[in-house]
Amino acid sequence: MSTQLFSQAEQIYKQLQEIEQKLTCFLNEKSVTSIVEQDKSLNDEYIGAVIKQFRFLEVYCMEGKNALKRLIRSETLDINMLEKILKGVYHKCVNQFFSPKDDLWYEDSRASYRDKRSIEFQADPGDDLLDLTQQIEPTFQDLREQLDYLEAV
Repeated sequence: MSTQLFSQAEQIYKQLQEIEQKLTCFLNEKSVTSIVEQDKSLNDEYIGAVIKQFRFLEVYCMEGKNALKRLIRSETLDINMLEKILKGVYHKCVNQFFSPKDDLWYEDSRASYRDKRSIEFQADPGDDLLDLTQQIEPTFQDLREQLDYLEAV
């Protein structure tokens, strides 16, 4: 097994585990009702759609993490299988974070130049969802940098 590929698989596994854990904790504690009760000006339909998208991300990260775990535990590293799993992580996790299907938020590509977060919501998501996004965004950024080469594949 290639040490470099094995190390990359382990690192990505840990990053997916970290994101999944943060999403799971948040989603187990918060609901649309609890978020909207904190700020009555929030749109409950929009908050529900954002939470739904975060649930999808949680599942995608769990699936990628579990697939990597099985691969890491095997005695030989199947490079083709690893590439397939990493493509899935890139397209399902990373791309869905930065460009969700329903355009609930978008990535401000100039954010890094202005030293601010890159995710801009279409409507006010409230402080709890902003905090969660700020917690997981750096890990998603790192995953994107590691897996960027898979975009064209």
